[in-house]
Amino acid sequence: MLATEVERARLHAGVSFSQLSDRSGIAPGALADLLEGREDFTVVDLVRIAGVLRVPVTALLPGAAGDGS
Repeated sequence: MLATEVERARLHAGVSFSQLSDRSGIAPGALADLLEGREDFTVVDLVRIAGVLRVPVTALLPGAAGDGS
């Protein structure tokens, strides 16, 4: 579920996968593993991603986004 929220926020922000990887400092393979649920996000990962997407970390948590987004 966390990966789904991160992906939703990425798309909403108009940030490509490559841009997210580059700007967050998370290697493309590692980011793919996170977004596909093969690895768990760390707090550091979430902080970096939130910074790139310009959203609070809490916006990436499941249930944080409203249905109207």
